[in-house]
Amino acid sequence: MMTGTVLGGFLGYLYHFVVSRQMSVAEYGELQSLLSIFLIFGVFNSAISYFTVRHTSVFAVHHDQAANWEFVDYLIPKVLKYAMVFFISLLVFSSIFSSALHFSSPVGFVVISLATFISTITVIYSEILRGWKEFFIMSVIGVSIVFVKLLSGVILTFFSHKTSIVSLSLLIPSFAGWYLAKYWSRKKIAIQNAQEIKGGWKEKYFSEINIRKSAIAIFIYSLALVLVSNLDMILVKYFSSPELAGYYGAFALLGKIILWLNLAVIGVMLPGACADGHSGKRPDKKYLLYSYGLMATVAAGIILVYYIMPSFAIKLFFGNKYAVNTQILWIFGVMSYFLSILTFEANLSFAKHNFYVVYFLAGTVLLMVAGVAKYHASLKEIVIALSVSFLLGYLSVAILNLSSEKRKLNAEKI
Repeated sequence: MMTGTVLGGFLGYLYHFVVSRQMSVAEYGELQSLLSIFLIFGVFNSAISYFTVRHTSVFAVHHDQAANWEFVDYLIPKVLKYAMVFFISLLVFSSIFSSALHFSSPVGFVVISLATFISTITVIYSEILRGWKEFFIMSVIGVSIVFVKLLSGVILTFFSHKTSIVSLSLLIPSFAGWYLAKYWSRKKIAIQNAQEIKGGWKEKYFSEINIRKSAIAIFIYSLALVLVSNLDMILVKYFSSPELAGYYGAFALLGKIILWLNLAVIGVMLPGACADGHSGKRPDKKYLLYSYGLMATVAAGIILVYYIMPSFAIKLFFGNKYAVNTQILWIFGVMSYFLSILTFEANLSFAKHNFYVVYFLAGTVLLMVAGVAKYHASLKEIVIALSVSFLLGYLSVAILNLSSEKRKLNAEKI
């Protein structure tokens, strides 16, 4: 997963480096805002992702392919119904959203709305692979999708530098991801005996769980986590100038290399943690410490590079026009590390079915909004405000997890 993340991340950053050099700073800031909106509107997909992996990881532990596909047949029709309503709503309000965020055209908003809809079913098939720990295939699919994104971005910027046109490079990979995820999930998790009796996956594994209430709780959790991870760019675009938003987008993109690499660690940890949480087991402390150590090592190396040679990193990837206040680049790395460990602890809470974490994530969102609303005159003010928000969010969620673990240990002693 880490190898695939590094390769996919390299291609993803190459996409941004190629596109940012062809577009103006303001146009690139708008594209970054569209990407952030795409990720935020993907909250529905994020909820489906967590809901799917929570269930399929249990089927995988029992090697029950039949139950896995019975669950999928149950899930897809329900997801499509809500996804269509969501997509139509986005189309209806596209002009309003575009105007509020000062976009040059509503076309880009419509494009990412369609990309969100297409990605919905893709998420289900991708998370089946994750639940069954098919990490190699997941990595191959992920790299392929990013390569399609890079290729389409290069071609589109050759013909136009407008955000409305370049935004199509966010839509085209969605089709590729849907096809690849569906094909490989069906191929790798195949039912061995076609005559197996159908029905009963819920009664067999999740009879004690109210599926509807569980889905609602997961959606709220996903919404909170998606906002924490992606709202920063929208806040900067709303409260500051287009040029400052463009600079922030470039600096944050380099900083979030740390987050994207550490998400590989979180992604590998999650299926096992969900299976343990379902059976009432506590997470292995050695495994948690190993994960923390790996994330800290990744972050320390990249932050050190950003501290020693910030101008070189900015100019290498984005060119001279982004070489403004480069000495603060390392703070963006620190911000990304705090977001990484906050995401890690939040996922641990989710795996243990502790949805009180939503309140702390919501508190982090409020801190982000308040911080950027008050401190947005410069890049340094913005990144420090967001870093403090993520750090306080992490500490609160970590304390929540430690206290719940302590209560569990005391209950077992009794």
